[in-house]
Amino acid sequence: MSILSRCRFLLFVFVVCSVNAQTTIKDRLDELLEIYNINNAPGLSVKVLKEGRSIYSKSYGFSNLDYDVKNSDSTVFSLASISKQFTASAIWALMNEGKIDLEDDVRKFLPEFPKYDKPIKIKHLLNHTSGIRNYHTLMDLSGFNYHTTYYDNSTVLQLACRQKGLNNLPGEKIKYSNTNYNLLALIVERISDQNLDAFLKEKILTPLEMKHTHVRASHGNTIKNKAIGYQKRNGKYIYNVTNQLSYGAGSMGSSINDMTIWMQMLNEQIPEFIDLAQFLKTREILTSGEQANYARGVSIDSYKGFEAVSHGGYGFGTRTQLVTIPELQTGIIVLANLQSINAPSIAYKILDVLMENLSKDQNRNVIHEAFKPQNFEKFIGEYKEINSDMTMTIFQENDTLKSIGSIGRVAAPLIQFANNKFHRVNSQNVKYEFETGKDYDMIIRFGGTPFYFKRAQFIDSKQVELSQYIGSFYSEELDINYHFSIDNNVLIVSFENRTFSLKPIQANEFGNGQRTLYHFMKGSNGNVTGMLLSCDGTVNNIIFNKKATIDQ
Repeated sequence: MSILSRCRFLLFVFVVCSVNAQTTIKDRLDELLEIYNINNAPGLSVKVLKEGRSIYSKSYGFSNLDYDVKNSDSTVFSLASISKQFTASAIWALMNEGKIDLEDDVRKFLPEFPKYDKPIKIKHLLNHTSGIRNYHTLMDLSGFNYHTTYYDNSTVLQLACRQKGLNNLPGEKIKYSNTNYNLLALIVERISDQNLDAFLKEKILTPLEMKHTHVRASHGNTIKNKAIGYQKRNGKYIYNVTNQLSYGAGSMGSSINDMTIWMQMLNEQIPEFIDLAQFLKTREILTSGEQANYARGVSIDSYKGFEAVSHGGYGFGTRTQLVTIPELQTGIIVLANLQSINAPSIAYKILDVLMENLSKDQNRNVIHEAFKPQNFEKFIGEYKEINSDMTMTIFQENDTLKSIGSIGRVAAPLIQFANNKFHRVNSQNVKYEFETGKDYDMIIRFGGTPFYFKRAQFIDSKQVELSQYIGSFYSEELDINYHFSIDNNVLIVSFENRTFSLKPIQANEFGNGQRTLYHFMKGSNGNVTGMLLSCDGTVNNIIFNKKATIDQ
């Protein structure tokens, strides 16, 4: 056989093998997603990049049940919190024009913002280390009615300005808060004199030819191929009508076709925007000297030894997930218009298929941390999330370490991958780090985003004298009264037509089972003088003072 013939034969074999490999991947992904092939139901769209190019695109379900419109690769879904990386890109554009600097104090652009002990800088907003409380949680705690009351970014700013405290010192730790990105949107608009949608289209979206991506920054705009977001309740699909205009942290729409371009940008395949990709993926150093896992609108974590760039989104009728592996030029985008669809799980299952045959030789750039299997006894125990009533139990079953949370149903087996570090057996993006900090003993990271836990000593409800906590408490920061009473030997809290039964957690602490913690404060005489309210891990110690008499 001649050299030319041999080359042709080898090329033929390579092409056939490549086609077979792609077919195998396609078949496996079809099988993975087949459960979403349901008639008369909302669904999702999925796009997969491998080695820089699209190898899989599939849509299931309907974008609009009223008119039987099916989801497709051009359907415009809500991005939810994936929107943050676009807001961060607007800051990058302003930096290129010399109009803003990462070290700028936010009060340079928002002079009405409170002055705290240490300045909050632009970089702190970008990587969620500002300590600013999450506005969604604040609104919930204040009894806000999303269905009847209008709000926008100015509402968010006013609420943020009423807060007398922060979750942490700026730059100290990551505490995910949507408020950071709404404030960034306001800053972009004040500097550019354009709304965020117009600015992004001019500087980012139009140059990238992302023609079907937008920010919902005003009412009344026609969005072609728009997906309606649904929840399923009592066997029926319902959708939500909202008139809010809060954006920067969310409220963007895009298609999987447009998001393919964005993933290629993140993977540094688009020469004109390599600098933007590197900007978004840059991680700051915390005051502790540790490198932050949240960069600028994206989380940076390792997955099977490779750097993974990711972000998810969650909202009414919406679940989304983006993940890319730049070194492999790989990416997955999952956009769903049914809230119960677990987009993160789907994305990482797809990623597992794509990375299944990687060998250690191919993984040559990975530095494996040496460790010896550790005695599980040092990890076993009860933990409580900081600024929340959510509990986590770490226990050993046979030779396996497991965890189960107070809002979980099934214990998750853990596998060790480094000293004091474990990940879930079937979810390498969920990591448990048993390391003691100033106020925590364990960190659970979901795709890099941290949730902090501290060892706890739970108390028996029978040992608690509930009558000492009865009364009315007022918060200036939320401008609301909370009323505590007893019903059938259970402490009850009520405010703004809402009522919750509370359960004792630790000494002088109660929880409502929904990540809200009520910590009562006592004076030198042992009497209750006030209450500190925390929630979701993103709001810390809102001050409530006990009123002299109970409101009638």
